[in-house]
Amino acid sequence: MTKSFAAAFITPLILLLCAFLLSIALPGRLAAQEPYFETDTLNEGLGDLPDDISRDTPMSSVESLLYATERGEFEKAAHLLDLSGIDPAEQAARGAELAQMLSILIDRKVMIRWGALADRPDGWLEGGADTTTTGRVRRSIRIDVFELDDHNVPLRLNRIKPANGDPAWVISRQSVANLPQLYEIYGPTPIEKSLPSWAREKALWGMYLWEIIFVPVMLIIALLLGRLTYRGVTLLGRRANTPLGHSIVRALRWPATIAITAMLVGISTRHVLVVSGVVDTFISPAVLFGYIVAITLAAVLIIDELFDWFTLQNAAELADPDNAHLRNIATTISAARKFIVVIAVLVAMGVLLSSATTFQSLGLSLLASAGALTIVLGFAAREVLGNILASVQIALNRSARIGDQLIFEGRYCTVERIAFTYVQLLIWNGNRYIVPVSHFVKDAFENWSIEDVAMIRPIILTLTQEADVDRLRQFFLDSVRNDDGEDTGPIEDAGVSVIEQDVFGKKVRFELPTPHQNTGWDMQCRMRERLLAEAWRLQSEEGLPMLPSAQLRDLPES
Repeated sequence: MTKSFAAAFITPLILLLCAFLLSIALPGRLAAQEPYFETDTLNEGLGDLPDDISRDTPMSSVESLLYATERGEFEKAAHLLDLSGIDPAEQAARGAELAQMLSILIDRKVMIRWGALADRPDGWLEGGADTTTTGRVRRSIRIDVFELDDHNVPLRLNRIKPANGDPAWVISRQSVANLPQLYEIYGPTPIEKSLPSWAREKALWGMYLWEIIFVPVMLIIALLLGRLTYRGVTLLGRRANTPLGHSIVRALRWPATIAITAMLVGISTRHVLVVSGVVDTFISPAVLFGYIVAITLAAVLIIDELFDWFTLQNAAELADPDNAHLRNIATTISAARKFIVVIAVLVAMGVLLSSATTFQSLGLSLLASAGALTIVLGFAAREVLGNILASVQIALNRSARIGDQLIFEGRYCTVERIAFTYVQLLIWNGNRYIVPVSHFVKDAFENWSIEDVAMIRPIILTLTQEADVDRLRQFFLDSVRNDDGEDTGPIEDAGVSVIEQDVFGKKVRFELPTPHQNTGWDMQCRMRERLLAEAWRLQSEEGLPMLPSAQLRDLPES
């Protein structure tokens, strides 16, 4: 009974307390979400708003701005700017100048995304995760972003409500303040102003006539300059005093070519003649991509050359059993090289993706997300990525080090190089066997250079049924004992066994111990030759049947 009374008494108190807290917090919350910025006055020095200028919605404001500036009515267009930072007495004259500057900037550098401009006074955002019933009210919309000195500045459309008027969508005060500096960077250059009037007329797709002539010529000159740069860096590398300097300069040929080409295109389209937004939509991302590729490629190639310089590259020297530590170093450096390349590529991709304005201007905002780009790249380059990961796996677990000698698919070969997508094997006859890394990892192979490099080389001979195996056994053991040293031994590991018998005779295995895999095969061949010569001597001089050839001639014809 007491518990029921307490519950009935406490619950209303909790509800009253919550209502009190909400009554305190809610007014401030609602004030923070007001769908406009408040100000005392808005453009009081411009007079009344013209009848053909609408500032009610974001779309109508931009449409009115474009309509007025295209007709040269910059005094009217000034009503679409927030001129609060200018003295009211100067707003009329200064506003017209700023409106003209903005018109030129929009024509040259801005790609208006009409889908982001709502045709509602409250700027209601629709689509995507926000449906028409769960959208959100906006009071500031970013139209585009400009590069200004060392930072980016947005061009914004704000909803301003003066104390004695209705809310209006106008270009923000800060964006208006940035117009003079932006005009100096992106406005007409002295060269463009000196062009004849016919060259500055509009042509195809909103482009100026001079752009149709200038852009192809500029690209051809940039390609020719890139070719000259490649040849010049090549000649400079040949004159380097040291082999390392020659290698580094040679590695910079392509990065320098790409960087010079991108730099010429960038300078030509931003300082010589500033191209319009239609052309700049494609040129700016291409120039940015060129710079990133050049820097990344230069870093990767220089590091690659330094690694090659400090790493023993002769596969024959690395295969020496005494150079196991050098094989470990070479493989570790190979792994480090791969990690550096992967990190450099990821950093370059991050820098490229962080340039959001580039992707937005191209309409590739979907690709600007890391998740979407990962899916696209993963599907398109899944084989390449698999090979890269497999090469890193080999370098880390050292199942096959650079310089290791192994048997792969029946071939005796030496690991000469572990690249990103393939393993280069040096076959015993001097040819190179190129194997995809994924295939190399999946297949089993016999590594002769891991741990103890000594091995037993089997020599199998077929002798007659009456052959005296003991005589050959003694000869074999004596030969191993006499040659015990660098090529054979130790004698304790040598052995002779009869492993099989059939109608042709009996098969005898001579187990030849060899300390090095480099000389084991040659010593095996020489020992086989000695055994055959001794067997023939025993047969021809002492009359002991040893080799089955004579016995086969005596068999009756079938």
